[in-house]
Amino acid sequence: MLQALINEVIELGFLPQPVSVWRELKGGTQSTVGVLGTEDRPHLYVLKANTKELIENETRFLSLYPDIGLLPTVLYVDPALRYFVYDFIPGSTRYVRGNKRKLMTALVDGILAHYVHPESYDAYKSVETTEHTEDSIRYAASFIDGQLSEEDHSLVAALSRERSDVTDRGDLYVLHGDFGVHNFLFTDDGLAGVIDPIPVIGCKRYDLLYAFCSSPDELTLPILLHAVQRAEEEREVDIRLLSRDMILELYRRISTCLRFHPEDFPQYLQAWGEWKKIYASS
Repeated sequence: MLQALINEVIELGFLPQPVSVWRELKGGTQSTVGVLGTEDRPHLYVLKANTKELIENETRFLSLYPDIGLLPTVLYVDPALRYFVYDFIPGSTRYVRGNKRKLMTALVDGILAHYVHPESYDAYKSVETTEHTEDSIRYAASFIDGQLSEEDHSLVAALSRERSDVTDRGDLYVLHGDFGVHNFLFTDDGLAGVIDPIPVIGCKRYDLLYAFCSSPDELTLPILLHAVQRAEEEREVDIRLLSRDMILELYRRISTCLRFHPEDFPQYLQAWGEWKKIYASS
């Protein structure tokens, strides 16, 4: 299929530079992805194919944010929504741990600060409903099981019930939705790009906590507080509510860790204990 789509792209003739070589990318994405270029510059463009719904959602998200330099620049969207093409962003998803404050600052200033409110609040799924919170916690619990205590599971269930729907539309934005280190591209100079959105509607804090917890290093209150205050324009932060939201996100991340990166579990478990103490003392 990829070869046929690439032939179609070449025949359409919209690429700024003619391409002569391509290769398929293999990885965690569910999409079919090819990188196109020349013999001298093999990485010029990316062709991404997926279901119609996913292509529509991703390209609509990117069209909202054409001025965010960290996001892909879309060159072409297939009218049938089988695929789209964007400029290749150089970099690697290998995040060097121990740079969490620098990373969070770059994400807040480069992405979150530019988020906009949705034109339609039905355009994407909302992550700020009680139903979404409770469903995501139940799903995470099914994988965590005995790795955390019954007391821990009960705490999280209680916190998820406590978290009410966000009804103030002034707090709701169109978010990336899969805002973790696996979708961040880095060069020697730091953060170079953010790819593969799964757009949702929610508060900026949703993407921020997702990014913060997506690697197990430096999950500390001072670093998180600095990022939250920067993202929320220096509004006073309620530490108890922040630690509640952090515990819920950390619980979801522990579930992901156990499924895909079990070697990180000891670090997450240490952070889990520390954040429970922060919540209890706030």
